Amino acid sequence: MQLGMKSRLNKEYKHRLDELRIIVNSWNLIPDSPIDEFDSINHLLLSQLYKGTDEFKIRQLIHFELTNNYGFSSHQINAQEMTTEVVNWWNNL
Repeated sequence: MQLGMKSRLNKEYKHRLDELRIIVNSWNLIPDSPIDEFDSINHLLLSQLYKGTDEFKIRQLIHFELTNNYGFSSHQINAQEMTTEVVNWWNNL
């Protein structure tokens, strides 16, 4: 891969990551948390979106990450609503 193309792809990925971070942080899951608190989820989501993962699997990923890695209970989050927001953003790029 040419250096210029790789640089452009890295810049695109960073831009998309920043946009996704704004979406995930808007959920205010942990008030006053650092801006990068959920970047592990952001990277996972972005990776799956680039791969064309379907909405069902995206919802599972969000639910799993928030309940197993962040300790939220299922009733504290609305994984379907979150998924819809992320998928709508991705589809409208």
